[in-house]
Amino acid sequence: MNHRALRGSPQILCVLLLLSCSCSTTVTKIDPRAEAPRQPAMTLKVATLDLFNLRRRIEKKDVEQFAKIIKREQIEILAVQGIARYPTVKSRIDFVNELVARTDMRHIFGQTVNNMGRQNGNAVFSIYPIRFNRNTEYELKSADSESALQVAVDAGVKEVVIISTRLPEKMTNRGLSSCIQTIVGLKKAAGGAPVLVMGNLPASQKRPASAVFSDVHESPAGTHLKPVSSRIWFNEDETLGLLQARTIETEFGTMTLAEFGLFSRL
Repeated sequence: MNHRALRGSPQILCVLLLLSCSCSTTVTKIDPRAEAPRQPAMTLKVATLDLFNLRRRIEKKDVEQFAKIIKREQIEILAVQGIARYPTVKSRIDFVNELVARTDMRHIFGQTVNNMGRQNGNAVFSIYPIRFNRNTEYELKSADSESALQVAVDAGVKEVVIISTRLPEKMTNRGLSSCIQTIVGLKKAAGGAPVLVMGNLPASQKRPASAVFSDVHESPAGTHLKPVSSRIWFNEDETLGLLQARTIETEFGTMTLAEFGLFSRL
């Protein structure tokens, strides 16, 4: 072959250049953050249960079995509503004290009524330290003086606010809106901390426009949940996301469980 002719031919040089380009590998840089889903700084397992319609005495064996469920499901925060306590009656099992003794959880009880030695109210149980608590009564007349128990829990990476509440069984739409406005006010007072509201909260079709919360029963992770008397609302944002939710049967009725991811702000 005449190498001088090859070097001197513009047509052949163009062909060689095109072949060289076609054999080269194009490398596209991919941002690894765009591929991997955002991981939570930690997860939080919560549950809620309403005892208001329990029409029988609580026995020690009931609490014992319930405590086993709490441990088996690794529940970290439990909200309970409609608790009845009889501090002066030794023959009655105290749900709060008995559960604390069997789970070693911290707790706060928010009393709504004290009638002749019978105390009614809501409670929050937590494996994490409790930094703050307050019981807020709703601005409406009710025989049971329903209120919202607000508890700030130190979950490690951040503080989480839990609201355990019972709304009046029978009330007007105006009364419901008033109660929800109180809850929304507690959310605003939380100063941007994740807020979980648990209790006999209304479903979406009955929820006032002021209820700026998502519901685990109506979100993708909870679409198959059994209807229960105690629901979970949460303020879904960049710091809090629902991972999964389900219901289980207990000695005291159906309990809603949910696992949330706690995220750092973007």
